[in-house]
Amino acid sequence: MMQTYHFDEIVSNEGVVMLSGLPPLAKVAIVVVNPELFDLQEIIKQWVAKMKEHPFSQMSREEILEQLRQSREKIYEEDYGYRHAN
Repeated sequence: MMQTYHFDEIVSNEGVVMLSGLPPLAKVAIVVVNPELFDLQEIIKQWVAKMKEHPFSQMSREEILEQLRQSREKIYEEDYGYRHAN
């Protein structure tokens, strides 16, 4: 049976981290999270910028729904239109 323990520790200047409370002779896998690479605000900012570039961002709700209906009808015809042919 595998048990998961979560520790939120800071690595010292020497590159050392101390953990306690683990069972004796336990096999340990350590995942290091680099906070500089995981900047949630920056990720969200980039995501919002990409959304602003999408064609739907310049359309009204009604225009978007019309585009989606046209796409749906086109795909339906491509996939199932042969069933209604003579």
